[in-house]
Amino acid sequence: MENKEATADAAAAARDLLKVARHEARSGSLERSWRASTDAAAIARSLGDGALLAEAATVVMEPSIMWRSSGARQALCLEALGMLGVAPADGDEPTSHAEWRELVRLHLEGLSTGWAERETPSAEGADALEYERRFASLQSSYLASIGPAGLADRLALALEAIRLGRAADDDRFAAWGWHWRADALQQLGLRAEFDHALGELFATVERLQSPVWTWRVDAIQANLALLEDRLHDVPTLAEVALEAGRAAGVDDAEFFDLILRSSFAQRTGDGLEAIEEEVRVMVAGAPVFAQGWRADILLLLGRTAEAVEIFRALSAQVGTVPEQVHEWLIVHIGLAGLAVVAGDRKVAQSIRSLLQPVAHLHAAGPVTTPYGGPVALPLADLYAFLGDTTAAARYAADAAARAGVMRAPWFAASARALLGETQMALAPLSPRETEVARLVSEALTNREIATRLFLSERTVEQHVRSILHKLGFSHRAAIAAWVAAKR
Repeated sequence: MENKEATADAAAAARDLLKVARHEARSGSLERSWRASTDAAAIARSLGDGALLAEAATVVMEPSIMWRSSGARQALCLEALGMLGVAPADGDEPTSHAEWRELVRLHLEGLSTGWAERETPSAEGADALEYERRFASLQSSYLASIGPAGLADRLALALEAIRLGRAADDDRFAAWGWHWRADALQQLGLRAEFDHALGELFATVERLQSPVWTWRVDAIQANLALLEDRLHDVPTLAEVALEAGRAAGVDDAEFFDLILRSSFAQRTGDGLEAIEEEVRVMVAGAPVFAQGWRADILLLLGRTAEAVEIFRALSAQVGTVPEQVHEWLIVHIGLAGLAVVAGDRKVAQSIRSLLQPVAHLHAAGPVTTPYGGPVALPLADLYAFLGDTTAAARYAADAAARAGVMRAPWFAASARALLGETQMALAPLSPRETEVARLVSEALTNREIATRLFLSERTVEQHVRSILHKLGFSHRAAIAAWVAAKR
């Protein structure tokens, strides 16, 4: 009798913890929700209760894009599936076990990649668990569709999530639907539709009153300021987002903040040394292609040899980035710039082939991260480097137009500058180096050149060093004389 009472008490304690976990998840406090879930899971484990363990494994719905966060959740899902066991051949098992097994499987798929799309039936008349299961199925299909090839699928899945939210009267599902839709529309460069999706998302989040969703909206606002080149607003908005993420217990908040601050520093040149150190620490345990992030910063710091060394390590793996990840475009665009700096024509040609089919898109991941500009812009740079100035001019003009539609003035100015340079490259300099050399010959300082070309001062410094190296000169006056002789 005592053992039965102790078991009942333990199960009741676990269910109380799960109530806390669900409350924290609905309010958006994912870290607190996960702690309560794991405490409940420990009790379920001691009781050998598979359904209770499955419930603990599936309270937190939101996926994490950080490589550090999903392992424990995957392990708990696998443990729950193991405890629930395989369905008996005669079907003689509690109905709840089959339902929990399906929900856990869908959560596990949502934490993984490469899963197939599945149909989502109408939500009419479903109970709460069924709604959760259907959203988990949508989420699994969405994660399998990330990447340029899955844009149409993601837009369709976003609408399904929005409809499910209405049917279930659950703004969490609708919020994800509008988030997914905004992500896809930004990548397509459809600014009017993108703004509408964000408006619907912000209104949904206001109803949710969720700390985590509030952080997402704050992060989006900070990244919009960077996209629109409202640089004076970015630091304040970034700080607001970071504080909101910390208050909500978002384990990825500081990572997202570093991505934004890094993009801001690369554009302005402010605080790059400190950012490089933070990024070096952050990518130490990350997938290998994350090193390209650090290489881009090293270039701006004038540490070209270190950047090229990283590029050499990455170049052999060009084309191996999984297509179902947000980083596919970002990684290859970063490698395109590194290939040009390293003078590697073979890799440049490979990346050009990869990017050509998606030249109409924009380098954009989730809207909580910085917009990376039209894909046509790095393609123009690659064509210029490979000597095809006609194609370079065509892609540069296309990039300028697409950036204009997205109201991204920094990228539009960069594309227009590259367009002008394609007609006046002076061998052995690249078009951009030629433009810098011409401005050096006009006795402009690096700061003045940076202002003229919408570049950071450190980027101009790197170009000047490269020009001196290519021409075998040791001082700026020699560059001026060389440009004069070419006229």
